[in-house]
Amino acid sequence: MGTTATPKAITVDGVTPTYNTAASGDKVAAGGRGVFVTVKNGGAAPVTLTVNPPGKTQYGVANPAKTWSIAAAGEQDIPMLAAYGDPSDGGRIALGWSATASVTWAAKQIGVV
Repeated sequence: MGTTATPKAITVDGVTPTYNTAASGDKVAAGGRGVFVTVKNGGAAPVTLTVNPPGKTQYGVANPAKTWSIAAAGEQDIPMLAAYGDPSDGGRIALGWSATASVTWAAKQIGVV
């Protein structure tokens, strides 16, 4: 069972993020301005994060998946656009991992000070 994380606001006092162990079913509570996830890959191989935005393009085909590759033993900040959220799931953004071993992530939001 995955985690649904609400982005922690980064204020002038800073923030101590909550890192979650990557799992099937992970979600960000909402995307939007200044929302991002920090992904830490402690493994020896790259990991791919995939988001499948709901809906269709103006041409009537499904919106394309967005993918990011996090290098082995790497860390990456990834924006979570509001458009990635699923309206039928309260605007939550589903995160799909190619592997979960040694992967952690935290949801953050900046620009709210």
